[in-house]
Parts: sequence; C-alpha cells; structure tokens
Amino acid sequence: TTSYFVTLISNIISLIIGFLFSFAIVRYAKEWIAAKDFIEVFHVVAISAFKSRSWPWGASPRNLKALLEKRRWVPGILIILCIGCFTTVTSSITSLLTPTPFIQNTTLTGQELDFSSNDPDCLDFLDANPISNMCDWESYMNLNYTNCLGENQIVDVLESGRGSILSLIPNNSQSLTYSQIGGNDGLHVLGSIRGILPIGPNGVPAFNTLKASPFSEPVLTAAMLSYNYTLNHQGLKTNISCFYDNPSPINVASVDPNSTLTLALTYSANCEGAAQVLMNVTSFNSINSPNALAYWACQSPPNSTETPEYFVYLRGLHFYEAIGNITCNIRLVETGIFPATYQSLPEVFSLAKPASSAPLAFSGLIEHALVALGDVISEGQNFEANDVAESVITFGVKSFGLQPYEQTPKYLELYQAMIQGILDYAIIYSFIFLLIFVSRATYVRLIYSTLPNPPSSCTREVTGTLSYQVIGWSVRPAHIGFLMPMTVVNLASLVILLTAMSMARSGVETYDPTDPRVLMNDVTVRRNTTQEADEWADKVAFGTNGVCW
Repeated sequence: TTSYFVTLISNIISLIIGFLFSFAIVRYAKEWIAAKDFIEVFHVVAISAFKSRSWPWGASPRNLKALLEKRRWVPGILIILCIGCFTTVTSSITSLLTPTPFIQNTTLTGQELDFSSNDPDCLDFLDANPISNMCDWESYMNLNYTNCLGENQIVDVLESGRGSILSLIPNNSQSLTYSQIGGNDGLHVLGSIRGILPIGPNGVPAFNTLKASPFSEPVLTAAMLSYNYTLNHQGLKTNISCFYDNPSPINVASVDPNSTLTLALTYSANCEGAAQVLMNVTSFNSINSPNALAYWACQSPPNSTETPEYFVYLRGLHFYEAIGNITCNIRLVETGIFPATYQSLPEVFSLAKPASSAPLAFSGLIEHALVALGDVISEGQNFEANDVAESVITFGVKSFGLQPYEQTPKYLELYQAMIQGILDYAIIYSFIFLLIFVSRATYVRLIYSTLPNPPSSCTREVTGTLSYQVIGWSVRPAHIGFLMPMTVVNLASLVILLTAMSMARSGVETYDPTDPRVLMNDVTVRRNTTQEADEWADKVAFGTNGVCW
C-alpha cells in the first residue's frame, strides 16, 4: 500500500513538473518566433522535442550529420540533457518520498546508588540499614523478591556463576536468564553480570530511573524496529586468585554430636591470623552428603593504611575430597563503571570491560556478598551433591575437557569465575535493597536500592546512548543527488519563463509552433535552395511574416 501511494504521488508531481516545463518552453517559443521573420524547420522540431521531452531525429546518419553542422548540435545536447533529467525525476521523487529504515541516536541519563561515595551522610545511611540474614518475601512496585540470596534466588545465583564461567569460553554466544530480577521474561545476559543493576526499559522494571527519552513516548517506542542502548553502570571489580591449600582452616562437625547418625553438618573457622568477616554468622549448616562442600571466609586484620584483603576457603568432603582444599584471595575490591549494552533483536545484555574504577567506600557491600556466598553453598547442598561444585565440574568436563575429580589449574580458574559470578549477583541484590526501602526493605545492590530517601551523595548519574531504527524520512547526503534532477528542471523552467516574460511585446501576435492547427493554417514554408537535400534548413514563417517572400 505504501509503495502504491508513493508511486502515485510521485507520478502526479512529475506530471506537474512536466506541465510547467512545457508551458515555459511554449511561452518562450512564442516570444522568440514573434521577434523573427522566419525560423528553420529544425527549430520547429527542436521546440516540439523540448516540449515533449523526446528525440525527434532518430538514429539516421544523415540526420545526425545535419545536427553537427553550424550550431545545431547545441539544441541536440540540451534535448538529451532534458530527457535525462526527466527520466530520473520520477524515481528521484519516489526515493525521497518512500519511508525507509534509518538510525536515530540520542543520549540517556538516569541514576543509581553509588557505593564509591565516601560522604559521611551516605556511609551513615548504609550502615544504618544492615541486611538481615532472615529470609522473607517482599514486594516493591510489582517486583516480588526475597530479602536474602537463598530460597528462590538460588537458581539466579547459580546462573550468575555459570555466566561468569561462560565468559572464559572464547566467542561465547550463550546467554543466561535471571528470572527473579527481570521482567516477565527475565533478564538475559551474555557473560558475567559484574554486579550491575540494569535500569532502562529492559532492565529491572521497578528501578527504571531513566529520565525523559524516546522510551517515554509509547508511540515512538512502538514504531522502533530495533534499538540498542548502552548505559554506564557501576558494578564490582575484583581480583580473585585461587590455589590448592593444605590443611584447610574449616572445621566440620555433626550438628548433633550425640546422634549416631550424622544427617547434617556444621562448619566454621576461627580465622587465625585474620579477622572474621561473616557478619552475624557463627557457622553454616548443610545436609551430610557423600558429596559435600564446606565454605568459610575471613579478611585481613583491619589496617587503615591498606585495602582489606578477603580469603575464601572451600573444603571438599567425602567423595569431594578429590576437589581438595581451595583458598581464594580476593584483592582490589573496587567499583567499576561497566558499559552495559542491550540489543533488542537478541534481547540480551552484554558488558564491556570497565571504563574506570574507584575505591569501594562501603565495605559492608562485599561483606554482605560473602555471607550470601556461604548461604548459596550451604543451601545448594542436597543428599547427592552440591550445586556449586557440580556446576564447576560440569563446565570442566563438557566445556574444557577435564576429568571430573582432579586438581588442575583450570579448575582453580573455574572456581575463581564461579565465586566472582556469585559475588556479582550478591552485589546486585544489595542495590535492590537500597532502592526499595524508598518504601520498605531487600539482594546487596537490589536490597539496598529499596531503602527510602537515600542522601543525594549516595546516588550517581548514569549516562549512556541510545541508537534506534525507525521507518520514516531522514536527511542524508544522497538526497542531494535525488533532488538535483527536479531542481535543475524547475530552475530551467523558471529561467525560461522569466526570459520569455522579458521578451514579451504588447500588440504582437504570437504563435505556438507545437500546435498542429497553427502548423496547418498559419505557416508558410520556403524550401531551402542553397543547401541541397537539407530539409532541416527550410524556412518557416508564421502568420503574415511570409507575405514578403
């Protein structure tokens, strides 16, 4: 339908342009003839050719030779140019009027919590709202969530760990879905999520803090064929290194020492030479399984002159003893600004390397995340295996060709990535808590994002760009070329018409040399006698001009 109407309108415009050009040609011809006693047959034919935009001399060598004589080749070239311009007028107008997909670019701004702020008001605000270890369901702006990382969040947490491992695979194209923090279809992320909480139309709906943008206009949003936007989010930047250690500082015991049947285990560590970091946690409990994994975390002794270093301990039990005792050092815990790009066609987020970084002012962020990591490992334990360990082993076997139970540097790399991914997700949940308490309480970034009325020093501006494709009309350099034929013809019509008006004389009879009635009744023809066989040189007089012959 669109093509039909565009073509119809283009044809109508072309007819109007052609009519005005023909009118200008005839008007000029009348005034030009009125000033002369006679003209040649060649001129009569040339004027008709201009009016009809056609080539009247065919391909006869005789006629072409006649065109080269005197100055007859000049009108011939002008007629060719006229035909060429009019040939492209319709297609040029059609190209200009046809709506086509084109790209529009604009900027985006929003806001999120700033965990690099060292403003006293901000730090007091964060310290005054600690995250509880008790799990319960909450609701904020149609987002239902639990205020801990266990229970229903366990699937998303493991997905985050798997996503971090997937980022180790070259040219990975597999995205993972976070069903608990996204919209109805979840949040699709390619690779690691790095602790960001995406805002925008395809981020977490309850925390879409974007200011006025094209997404604010429903009609424009519905007209977008596709769009990509990039927002510079604050996430977590860490340096994790793991190694095999012996012995492990983790102490494991039965929950009920008096029972002859050990159904559940409890484990902890005293952090000798270090400091406790797991807030309000004295031990973790889990099912006693043939394949069990124990966890604990400590931090370096407090020192105001040094950045804290954290230690994560993993201990394989029973058949998992083959995994070994693993110690992971977490150094350089910083906030990083990660460009997060959403592509609408694959419907997936992807993160680039951090553009900048800043010290993590709120140490409680990583401390909450380490508690959450312990909850995930203990609650991921069932009677057969541990979900965290099995995720690492599965990737090792299927994606990297490793044996299921062996101690290799590659497995250490996989555990590093798994821990990184789980910590990333834990950071997201803390942000949500702070954003939501604008009404009440919830994962570290997500949970903290729910807090009411955070100080302005606790927020940062999120900047980014949007590129979207719509169908319509846009100005491009190529359009100058499309305008040229129509512009040349219209300017020629105007110049010819103005010239004719300047030549006009009152009281002088004019004749239209393209009108068949004039050629039949008001023309006197005198044969050429000086140039034999050149009928183009025959003279034509209009009206009474031929009486004197």
